[in-house]
Amino acid sequence: MRQVRILVADDHELVRKGLISVLQRAHPEWEIVGEAESGQQAIRLAEELRPNVLIVDLTMPEPNGLKVTERLTESIRGIKVLVLTVHSAEPLRRQLRRAGAAAFLAKSEVPNNLVKAVERILAGEPFFSSESASRPVSQLEPKERVPVQYLLTPRELDVLRLLVQGLSSKEIASALEMSVRTVESHRANILSRLSVESLGDLIRIAIADGLG
Repeated sequence: MRQVRILVADDHELVRKGLISVLQRAHPEWEIVGEAESGQQAIRLAEELRPNVLIVDLTMPEPNGLKVTERLTESIRGIKVLVLTVHSAEPLRRQLRRAGAAAFLAKSEVPNNLVKAVERILAGEPFFSSESASRPVSQLEPKERVPVQYLLTPRELDVLRLLVQGLSSKEIASALEMSVRTVESHRANILSRLSVESLGDLIRIAIADGLG
């Protein structure tokens, strides 16, 4: 059986120690090769230490856990990334899969499911938290949702900010020096990524996340 090497990344030391304690109680043979308190440190240590598993918080600073996942699943062949977050909405599930995450776990589920999630991804099986995922994003409270900043591309965020300001597609196209058709494409992608159907819901969510 191959050796299991785990890197734990969270910007709160107590959280990191708690995660490590849960893992080592269940599997003392698993090796914790390092701890990271920022996204950049997680990337550096992962590329240096080559762990089998990276456990990373979504809201890591500099950069966030989604960007860390994208970078490391490209640069380290075979690494399994488990992303932890207080959010658990369906748009995040899709975004993390696109980024290459092997597992996604709401932090509220860590005590019961952290070890199970790591065991599953080591066996080559995905593990995605189901908490809140079946509810439309427009019905979730801000604390349950993933902020739009983590789900949209920089250009989509530019379009969204101008939509919140009440600009038309033609006005946005002029402001961002793109075609109206491109603006409409970005708008459709934003609605899809956030799992909302109406412009009103979209604007309400954006304002709640500080884009208004």
